[in-house]
Amino acid sequence: MIEAEHSCMTMRGVNTPGSNLVTSRLMGVIRDDPRTREEFLKLARQGHGG
Repeated sequence: MIEAEHSCMTMRGVNTPGSNLVTSRLMGVIRDDPRTREEFLKLARQGHGG
């Protein structure tokens, strides 16, 4: 799971600080098992502060 800032949104034109994009790729048991996936996503959100 990657979170990045859109430099095109924060530095030019729109000039909106905090414009973030989250990209994820789920594989293996995290992708195939709904309970494991939900647990992973919950932990990932907690690590982000949400």
